[in-house]
Amino acid sequence: MSFGPPPTPYHVPGSDASSGPPPRTGRRRAAVGAVAAVLLAALAAGVWAFGPGGAGGGSPSDARAAAGRQAPDDIRETVEKRPPSPEGTAVVSYEETLRTVGRNVSAMGTWATDEVFAKGFGNEIKGFRLGGSQASEIAWRLTLPGPLCAVTRHVSVDGRTAIVYAGEGGGDGGDATADGGPDTDPLTRVCDRLAVFDIDTGKKMWDTRLAGAGSSLAVNVTMTHGTVVTAWGEGSAAYELTGGKRLWADTDPSACADEGFAGGRDLLALLSCGDSADPAYRVQKIDPRTGDAEWTYRVARGVQGVYLVSSSPAVVAVAAGDVVVTDLISLDERGERRATIRLNRDHQVLDCDRTFSAVVESCGAIVVDDDRLYLSEEDHIVAHDLATGRPAGKFDAPAGGEMHPLRMSGGQLIAYRPGRGLGRPDAVVALDPDSGEETLLLLFAGGAEVGALDDPAQNDIVYEHGRVFFGARTVVGPYDEGEVGGTDQVAVGIESAG
Repeated sequence: MSFGPPPTPYHVPGSDASSGPPPRTGRRRAAVGAVAAVLLAALAAGVWAFGPGGAGGGSPSDARAAAGRQAPDDIRETVEKRPPSPEGTAVVSYEETLRTVGRNVSAMGTWATDEVFAKGFGNEIKGFRLGGSQASEIAWRLTLPGPLCAVTRHVSVDGRTAIVYAGEGGGDGGDATADGGPDTDPLTRVCDRLAVFDIDTGKKMWDTRLAGAGSSLAVNVTMTHGTVVTAWGEGSAAYELTGGKRLWADTDPSACADEGFAGGRDLLALLSCGDSADPAYRVQKIDPRTGDAEWTYRVARGVQGVYLVSSSPAVVAVAAGDVVVTDLISLDERGERRATIRLNRDHQVLDCDRTFSAVVESCGAIVVDDDRLYLSEEDHIVAHDLATGRPAGKFDAPAGGEMHPLRMSGGQLIAYRPGRGLGRPDAVVALDPDSGEETLLLLFAGGAEVGALDDPAQNDIVYEHGRVFFGARTVVGPYDEGEVGGTDQVAVGIESAG
């Protein structure tokens, strides 16, 4: 299948990069340290339709070599191996009982290593042992004095990640497993603690107070190159991943506020300047060690919202003249606009907006590699060339189905195919954008095992070390007294039965 004539790249009027790498406007920086076997053949038949600009991406061997060169405190870029058998079996099943009518519990945070799966719920994070006879047993619990306020999906090569939570006085101190934990009303949290913990052991490596931090409506956290960076509306700060030494902080009032950061290979900051009712947005590439801006991209005035899709290559999502995302903009190494991708939002899964959340590094349903951007559109995944914005090909799901990109694995795209309502199992596949080859990784009874957790716009879906995990972001309490005592799925994990 080929595409019709490519559309003319859409430009958001007035968007531009500033000349040169100006300092962060109005900010004074304090540098304080430098996924049945009979169905396998039929279900593995996804189709790649080549379009303009279909070539690109590095070879798997190159990607493995690059991953092998990563330092322990770098952000991991796992290159997956084909499991011994695609037949899947449950490895984690985590449920919670909610007893309070009308109370919803935040379940932010879904992480995995080759040894442990970890899930946040209220004021607690639980770690589940993976592999061997001890699979799915609780390996550890990390209980916090108040609820989790912000998490990052990033994990370091040595298995660490960062969280922000409410410290003493940040909640009512209830038991998370009995009643949803401390007060989960975001307006009552005082999110003033930043910590890094080891996913394999559940131990906090360090913990620090965020001076001046307040409402969780404004707090977010990310990681890049051995650095943890957080913003809380009134300020921002960066810390060394190992040890927690503060590198820089910005708590001075100014005309521009740090809305949040995006990490990974590079560090991007989203700033809002001027009138809060009609702010001017800027995106900056930041040196994580010093806080200095390397370039600034000025978003067109009148844009209602901006999200940071990827730090490298730099991609931002904007709501131009609307309150939902209308365009994706790729930037070059100097912060200048490369291309704009106009979206058909009625048929695409973007997952950018998070209600009552300050996270700007969202759009988790969009995956970016060095040359292309992938997103789910009806019954296929479509790729767009980052240099031109034009369609660069698509992967089709089996008739009547869906397919959603999860992440890159070297030069291949890991994708999830739900089988809901189609009488066939769910599948996780690896897609090669260059050759068109599809490799079946996992096949499992998603409807029976995964339940309501298979919507990538509402839940976390993580594929790591040959396993796929589905995690709720929010667990909804009973609506009336007659429902009290029911259980809800918080997370499910699937691994190869081979």
